[in-house]
Amino acid sequence: MSLNRLLRVIPLSTRMVMALLISLAQSYGIKGYLCLDDVVIEKRFSKRCPWTGWTFSASKGRKVYGLHIVVLLWCAGPVKIPVAFRLWRPKGKCAPSRYRTKVQLAQQMIIEMLTVGLPFAYLAFDCWYNARWFTKFLNGCGVTWVSTLKKNTCVVYRNRKVKVGQLARRLKLKWREHLGLRAVALCVYLPEYGSVRLVVTRNGRGRWEYIVTNDLKADLTTIVQRKASRWDIEVVFKDAKQLAGFAACQCGVPQAMVRHVALVLLTYVVLNELKVDPKDAGG
Repeated sequence: MSLNRLLRVIPLSTRMVMALLISLAQSYGIKGYLCLDDVVIEKRFSKRCPWTGWTFSASKGRKVYGLHIVVLLWCAGPVKIPVAFRLWRPKGKCAPSRYRTKVQLAQQMIIEMLTVGLPFAYLAFDCWYNARWFTKFLNGCGVTWVSTLKKNTCVVYRNRKVKVGQLARRLKLKWREHLGLRAVALCVYLPEYGSVRLVVTRNGRGRWEYIVTNDLKADLTTIVQRKASRWDIEVVFKDAKQLAGFAACQCGVPQAMVRHVALVLLTYVVLNELKVDPKDAGG
């Protein structure tokens, strides 16, 4: 409780904290990649918090009372550094003119990274952020992106408009031993966007996946590996909850919650930087 009270009054600039993390990512001097996603933090008793509300939690498979935190993660091998975040505010808890969707918040963060010149090769995100206006924005900024499509998304292939799930079952997928799945790559036209590279995969359990990217020259293996790299942000969310106290803040003051999130992300980075090889650990 003392820490919660401290978060309300401490003169901490979250912008400075995130600028520090961005500088750390830039100090590596290499071109990593970005992962975009949001995490739900359950806050069943925080009724006064302006960011909380009833929302669906994918991890629990049901609705919970909590808040969404949209995070942009920079990765380079084992290095994982959150470089931006936004707390999403539900429509009912802000003026209509101030409401922003999670995709709009993501756009703000991407603009920040382009402004500071953070080097990254591509941006990976799931189908929830695959809005046509957003991918058009990324394409206009020269950002390579990779995402997934829902099975009922319509594409144009060989002058015929078809749902991607139906198209997948007509294709001949080839076994890719190095990836452990069957897959095929082709170019299709995505209405309201343009030409994209589509990779259809099916694993040994029969699960289909429809990966899409604006990199028309990328080969099948590269696209699948880029999509798989999005899992890095799920690992960060899990570790931040278990090791850094992502859900620990009990203060309803808006500034305190924002500061708490920034400090949790900073704590995660410090812990990740301090990791050592178990063989070198001294008991």
